[in-house]
Amino acid sequence: MAKIKLYVAVPSIGTVCDVQTYALRQLERDYGDRIEFVYPANCTHRKFHDFARNEMVEDFLKSDCDLIWFLDSDVSPPPHVLDLVTKYGEHWDLAGAPYPVFMTPEGYSGPQVVMCVYTNDGFGMHASKVPYTGTAMVDGLATGCLFIKREVFSKLSKPYFEFKFSPESKQLTEGEDLGFCRKVNELGYKFFTDFSMVCKHYKTVDLLEVNNYAISYANEAVKAYDAGIRPQVEALAAKYREATAGRSKSGLILPK
Repeated sequence: MAKIKLYVAVPSIGTVCDVQTYALRQLERDYGDRIEFVYPANCTHRKFHDFARNEMVEDFLKSDCDLIWFLDSDVSPPPHVLDLVTKYGEHWDLAGAPYPVFMTPEGYSGPQVVMCVYTNDGFGMHASKVPYTGTAMVDGLATGCLFIKREVFSKLSKPYFEFKFSPESKQLTEGEDLGFCRKVNELGYKFFTDFSMVCKHYKTVDLLEVNNYAISYANEAVKAYDAGIRPQVEALAAKYREATAGRSKSGLILPK
């Protein structure tokens, strides 16, 4: 049986996190009998992500590889991530694994830990909560760990990936990953994911922001408990006290 040819595209300015290197070596050992790993001759050097990804797509399309795997240089995939290819490959045209980012979503005043699995409610892409079991077709996945089959690009116009900016403020209005998701959604594509394949994401973050996030998360958990769980617990306790009134710990009815 012929091996699946996988083009491993790691947009990088020359550095890759150590844990990713170890993960790739382990994947080569575990899947080498079914997958041929093809690496680009050169890294993309100091280029913006959209230019880097487009350059890698062009290189991929010149090869005879079956699919391209975008793996950001600060993302380390789980040991079974290539089951997406060997086990589920017949079920998708685009697939990927979720991973966390620390960012400020719309409607929040500070950074939050957000999983890069996106659903479209008609008003735009929103990060969804990620369970740790099961598979699903979703509207979008970030490009940090993303598999794309060759035929998808034959239906897309260039540039495949593109940052978009406001002409007035010059502020970024759409990243290359969500823009790509919208492009393929318009063509009728969805993304396959396995929620158990959560990647590790190594980022430099502000410890003060992390501290503030932890405090905010704890406060919200207390509020949620007070609003939803505490009344249920108190109601059950009241029922228990009513049911056990006049009984000993052994359950015997005590004399009055």
